Amino acid sequence: MKLREYINGLDSEALAAYAARSGIAVNYMRLHVKYASKDPSVSLIKALTRESEGEVSLAEVLEHFGVTDAAMEKAA
Repeated sequence: MKLREYINGLDSEALAAYAARSGIAVNYMRLHVKYASKDPSVSLIKALTRESEGEVSLAEVLEHFGVTDAAMEKAA
């Protein structure tokens, strides 16, 4: 599942819990994570993957932030 789809599928309570488990504020999740507007730290990438409880893979989180080879080739 794509990270943005996962975030969109969460109600406000579940989103707040996911953000807290990931170590970030809900507003940061809504603005910067959902729209990939800031480069994430390695620890945040790992947390987003781990705290999605298997719904979003590491590859999907990396792709969301444009960190994969395929994403980098598209940008070039």
